[in-house]
Amino acid sequence: MLRGTTSSDFKKFYEPEVISFGPYHHGKPHLRSGEKIKPLYAKEFLAASGQSIQDVYKNIESNIEAMRKCYNRRPTNKYDDETLAWMMLLDGCFILQFILSGGEDDTKVLRAHQISFVQADLFLLENQLPFGVLQLIFERAPVIMMKELVKEKITEYVTADIARLAPVSSASELEKPAHLLDLLRSSLLGSGRGGDKKMISKQQQQPEKDSAQEQEEKQKADEEQKEQKAANNNNNNTHDCWRMMKEFLSFQMISRRLGRSKETTDSSSQDNNNKWQTFRNIRELKAAGIRFKPSPTSFLTDISFEPHFFYGYLKLPFLLIDDSTKPRFLNLVAYEMCPDAPEDYEVTSFLCFLDSLIDHPDDVKELRSKKILCNSLGSDEEVARIFNEITDGLVYLDDYKDVKDDIQEHYDKRVNTWIAQALHNHFSSPWTIMAFSAAVIILLLTGAQTYFAIPGN
Repeated sequence: MLRGTTSSDFKKFYEPEVISFGPYHHGKPHLRSGEKIKPLYAKEFLAASGQSIQDVYKNIESNIEAMRKCYNRRPTNKYDDETLAWMMLLDGCFILQFILSGGEDDTKVLRAHQISFVQADLFLLENQLPFGVLQLIFERAPVIMMKELVKEKITEYVTADIARLAPVSSASELEKPAHLLDLLRSSLLGSGRGGDKKMISKQQQQPEKDSAQEQEEKQKADEEQKEQKAANNNNNNTHDCWRMMKEFLSFQMISRRLGRSKETTDSSSQDNNNKWQTFRNIRELKAAGIRFKPSPTSFLTDISFEPHFFYGYLKLPFLLIDDSTKPRFLNLVAYEMCPDAPEDYEVTSFLCFLDSLIDHPDDVKELRSKKILCNSLGSDEEVARIFNEITDGLVYLDDYKDVKDDIQEHYDKRVNTWIAQALHNHFSSPWTIMAFSAAVIILLLTGAQTYFAIPGN
């Protein structure tokens, strides 16, 4: 899943900087300062929602087994039910209060740069809290309209950085998300896209089991907990390394499976259509007479191609590129590679398609000039490098095969290229157009003068 990332890259893009949510990174030394502010946020949220901490704790503790099933067994076995329930309570209250405050620090404990890190920590794959935990905390609030307010604020916060989106359904109208990262993914893809899940997420599964099976699992869990404590005494990082190794192997198996599927699809496509993608970047498409426009919405799936006589329009969704772009997309891709995630790979497909168009800073410059990309990094080279690095090692998928085929069909018509090159070389500026127009007018006037100079006319 993490594609053999180096230790420094893993910490930079997948580990929280300021605060942890859930059991995976809980208790790490560099995150202990974040634990101190969680009670402050919990106090504010519970006061605003009119709830007592004891009632919320009992509500979470009574559902603790369902919460455990949302994570791998090994990390949660380190904590008994009471400790895990308090962890869920404090983490959930912090998230809700932070979102209700608009991503600001009402307690004045965090500094400005730390607030930015917290905003990034909320969308890391291994730093997610099940959405069901948040619901357990806010849905029983006695304060009138608190439930709807929280849902509205969650949707507003998750989609705040997604510009020019079509109207997004609130969290209450969307299919129940697994967590905030899943909600971000659904918002990026648009209502009805990416919600077509071929399998049920772990966070939404609550299978019923008989008491004998539960007792057997509890006994196994106790044994594993003892083994884990012994292992932690010898090496606190062993289970993290082992987990990363398993995830990497899991990604390799998924990649091979997708690769075999892609080879079969490509072979079938070659036999049926014989269409190979020969264009390599934006510059080559522009030379073939293809122009670029922003799509009506910013949904990643809003990609289309409109062919015309000797030119065409490729419409791409608007995308803001800033410091959060790379870690968010990396974690979204990692989420899509998980065995319990949606199987459509929509975000991965979009990134691979965009990477097939961006090969050089000039490609970024062209998209930026058409208001498709907004570069907040300041360097087009940096943007091109980001997309190349995000897709490094990914298996390219054919979700946009129809669009690629339409582009290729237009690209293969050489007359389109000749006309486009002629227009670009000779009519790329208003001065050349004025000079050509003047030459045509002079030629017409000269012809008319010659015609009337002939006797009898």
